[in-house]
This record gives sequence, C-alpha cells and structure tokens, in this order.
Amino acid sequence: MFHEAAGLPKGDLEHMIKIILLVLLSELWTSAGHFLFKKSTNAVEFHSLRTLDSKIQFLRNIISKPTIWAGILSITIGLVIWIIALADGDLSVVYPLNSMSYIIILFSAHFFLGEKIDKMKVLGTFLVILGIIFITMS
Repeated sequence: MFHEAAGLPKGDLEHMIKIILLVLLSELWTSAGHFLFKKSTNAVEFHSLRTLDSKIQFLRNIISKPTIWAGILSITIGLVIWIIALADGDLSVVYPLNSMSYIIILFSAHFFLGEKIDKMKVLGTFLVILGIIFITMS
C-alpha cells in the first residue's frame, strides 16, 4: 500500500491525510474570501487614494458591498478550520501546506476573473506542488 511505500505507519498516513484535507478546506474557504474581496473591489469605482476623503469614500463603498461581508465570513470559516488543523498537526507540516492557496488562487483567478496563466506561473505552481509533496512525505 501507499503508506508502506512512503515509509509511514498506517495511522500516520491517515493522520497526514486528515491534516491535508483540513488545510485544503481551510484554503478553499480563505481563497473564496479573497476572490469575493477582489470581486467587491472590481465593482467599486476606483479613484486615487491620495486624499483622506477619497480613502473614506472608498471604504464606505467597499463596506456597503455584501460580497465583502461574505468574504469576511468565508475567511473566518477558513481561519477556524486552520486553527483546528494547527491544533492537530505540527506547525512545520501544516504551515507549508498553506501554499496550496497559490494553486487555488491561480486557477480560480483564471476561470472566474479571466486572469491569464503564463509559463512562469505554471512553473511556479508546479514547484509549489513539488514542495508540498516533499513536505508531506517527510
């Protein structure tokens, strides 16, 4: 089985899978929140934020958007799940798994916001995935 090939006792593998799933769930909620923040700021007319009045007006416009509040709720849910993952796993393993957000954001920005994915972004994302694999196998 995989756990034997990876040199992990079965219980350790199950625990690692649980941690990975918790972090993935946390990152999905957190990334959704960032996506909602971006959608909110795209919907607000952007002017220079050099004056105090323009900053106040920008904040008023932003906090009046339901998507901002949905984003805050989404990030809060992600944070609660993140804390559960931290409580159950080693920080040296859980924190690097946070890099999954790069992958989630790259593809959600492409599919939902129409942002371009170039070769360097693909290479960088591949290296992140490779790093996650190395960390989870250590």
